[in-house]
Amino acid sequence: MPSSSPKPRLIHESLHNISHTIRFLAIGVVSQVIFMTGYNFSVMTFEPLGYPASTIYAVFYTCYIPVGHIMQCLFVFGWPKDYLSSLMSNAPIGLTAMAIGTALTGFLSKIEFNALAEDWISSAFGTEKHDHSEEEGEFYSSLVVMVATGVWCYVLSLYVNAAEPEKKGNAEKDPAKEL
Repeated sequence: MPSSSPKPRLIHESLHNISHTIRFLAIGVVSQVIFMTGYNFSVMTFEPLGYPASTIYAVFYTCYIPVGHIMQCLFVFGWPKDYLSSLMSNAPIGLTAMAIGTALTGFLSKIEFNALAEDWISSAFGTEKHDHSEEEGEFYSSLVVMVATGVWCYVLSLYVNAAEPEKKGNAEKDPAKEL
């Protein structure tokens, strides 16, 4: 049964031919690639200056929240009538994801997860072990954080950005509210 509700305003009408879930997943992947590229560039730039990876992550993620939100609006949920209120209702998703990501990044950095992952990959594929004496990035840690925060954001974004249900004129009245 076709829905009578209007379609969301996406960047291009042809995107309505692609499932909402597929659009969310595709934009999530593109967004994460952009985020990881920027984050890893930031780590390579600011970690040698003495900033911890978790602080770099927190600052970069805070700046990235509007970028990710714009992408979700244009490609997945449609452009909201009031962009600023939509951003503000979605910001807690990004901020809680940032808190999770910051804590997880700090933990993974402390246990030297990147080095552990490289050693595991070397032993699994029989390649030469990596020399950990020089400074290295946070690539594998970023992948773990990406998955954890991606699942978190997916679930919450579906809830926050769900279209409001249409109100029926003949809605049942709650007798308790009538008193």
